Amino acid sequence: MEILLVDDERMTCKLVKKLLERHGYSVKVVNSGDEALDLLKSGYKPSLILMDVFMPEMSGIEVSKKIKSNPATTRIPLLLFTVLGLAHGIRDAIKESGADDYVAKPFEKDTLLKKIRHHLAETTS
Repeated sequence: MEILLVDDERMTCKLVKKLLERHGYSVKVVNSGDEALDLLKSGYKPSLILMDVFMPEMSGIEVSKKIKSNPATTRIPLLLFTVLGLAHGIRDAIKESGADDYVAKPFEKDTLLKKIRHHLAETTS
């Protein structure tokens, strides 16, 4: 299963990629919403997308809305990362974006893996 990781923080990308690869996932990393949208437009179809909410130029909320409004990508599970203290405050924005779930940063490895497995299982059943 391939996961698209979208985050402008290189250290987060490195840590998450390493964690997911250790658990058997293939991970493609891009550092902006524009890069993610371009990749998806080119026909790339990951099994799941993990994306940071707060990125320069285009937020994860905006990118999520575009992904979920496109019939070609709407069914791809999308999980957003957000800072723990802001998770409650942006819950409505996350819901409006069409995202399937969110993970608070700093995330716990087991929580992240559990949510990924859950959303991947929903798409294969």
